[in-house]
Amino acid sequence: MAQFLSLEWFEEVEHALANSERAGGVLGADPALVVEISVTGAPQGDVRYQVVVEGERARVVPPGAEFKPAQVELRSDYASMAGIASGRLSAIEALSLGRARVAGDTAALASDGWRLTGLDLLPAAVREQTTF
Repeated sequence: MAQFLSLEWFEEVEHALANSERAGGVLGADPALVVEISVTGAPQGDVRYQVVVEGERARVVPPGAEFKPAQVELRSDYASMAGIASGRLSAIEALSLGRARVAGDTAALASDGWRLTGLDLLPAAVREQTTF
C-alpha cells in the first residue's frame, strides 16, 4: 500500500491512468487544462503536482517533474486533500468550507470543466490500496 502523495503513490496513479479507458485520447489534440495542486503539511512535507487533461486523457505530473504553466491552482492542507482523494470530502465541500482555495484563471476551469466530467483522477483500485 502506498502512502497518499508519496512517490510510490504517484507511480501507481500514473500507471492506473495510463491503463484506464479514458487513456485512449490523443495527447495534444486539444489545448491542455493544467491544474497545479499544492498540498501543505503532508508527511513528506509540502507537495506540488499537476493534473494535465488533454482531450479526454488525463495524467498526473509528480513532484520533481517538468511542469507546464498552470491555468488554475488548487491549494489545501493534507487532511483536506486526503479527504477529497479518499472520497470522504468533495472538492466543492472543501472549497465551501474554506479548506481549499482556487486561484488563477477560474474561467478556464469553468469553460474546460467538461474535461473533468466523469474523470476519476484516483482510480478505485489505487484508492483502495492507498494509506491516508
